Amino acid sequence: MEMTDGLFRAIMRNIHAYVLLINRDFTVFYTNYYDIVGVPKPSITQRVGDLLRCNNAMSSTKGCGTHELCGQCPVRRTIENTFLTKQCFTDLDAILNIRGAQDRVAECEAHISGEFMQIEGKDCMVITVHDITHLKQVEMELKEARKKAEQADYSKSVFLANMSHEIRTPLNAIVGFSELLASASTDEEKAQFMEIVRTNNELLQQLIADILDLSKIEAGTLEFVLSDVDINQLVFDIEQQFRMRLNEERSAVKIVREVSQSECMMYTDRNRIAQVISNFMTNAMKFTSEGSITLGYRSCESGLYIYVKDTGSGIPEEKVAHIFDRFVKLEQTKKGTGLGLSICQTIVRKLGGEIGVESKLGEGSTFWFTLPWKLE
Repeated sequence: MEMTDGLFRAIMRNIHAYVLLINRDFTVFYTNYYDIVGVPKPSITQRVGDLLRCNNAMSSTKGCGTHELCGQCPVRRTIENTFLTKQCFTDLDAILNIRGAQDRVAECEAHISGEFMQIEGKDCMVITVHDITHLKQVEMELKEARKKAEQADYSKSVFLANMSHEIRTPLNAIVGFSELLASASTDEEKAQFMEIVRTNNELLQQLIADILDLSKIEAGTLEFVLSDVDINQLVFDIEQQFRMRLNEERSAVKIVREVSQSECMMYTDRNRIAQVISNFMTNAMKFTSEGSITLGYRSCESGLYIYVKDTGSGIPEEKVAHIFDRFVKLEQTKKGTGLGLSICQTIVRKLGGEIGVESKLGEGSTFWFTLPWKLE
């Protein structure tokens, strides 16, 4: 059955490629380009570079083939070579400016193929242009997704390795010194062993709490209970709690409480805010042997700025940028899991705030976070 002109035009309108029939002068004497993009065909004859809106052609007053860089154009050179060899080429990669809907011109990645033929004794070539921009974007997204999956798998392995070690350490201490406690001969030995058991018990409890919070973060089920919170009362309660801990340890470090308002109410999660501040205070105690730890807040442009400032050992400059990463510990001899600050960062961000640290080695650190007055 002979193909009708109507059927041919319908096929050309609906294939997912631009088709150009050109001669040796690069003049386009048939294309489905205008039917696909839905713009009127110009009355003047166009060359390949003019139709595909090549940057060189667009910047030259006489169009395609007249720019000084046209001789280096890989598309032009490939087409010229095809006319000389009377063969074909496939999947030439090129960046083209394709006119789309609403007459918009966008830069696109394309595969270009060409096949030599003769029509009525004249050398011609059929060129097909496939816009693969979307396929490239999907490919990049798949690569990124694969990279993230591999990183997540690696992180899980690191997490399990770290946790097995971290759990085993205090657990062994608890079991070992509990057994020694039964055979202790003096009250002094019993007190010493009891203190070791108590310390490792606290560490194990904190470790389990961190693991549970981390698992909730990974699963997207970290819970927040919002209510009206008296910030002054919260700061006072935390101050008293850590003042007692310092007294028990007979530490010379002083706690200073700074409040900027006689009354301060905020709609937020009291327990989660207390968790963040307590983590800051615990870290300050670990690294401050003398001087003071200051706990306070003040109003800021974005809401409330809450801070814990110490006169401790400070943080090396190269570690400041990674201090909120998982499993980061400034000193391996210090107690802790290296998860607390990472969890604090997630909590603050979930509550719409920001978190950060300012530190100078040997002079101390200031850990801070902000909270918006109104949670979006």
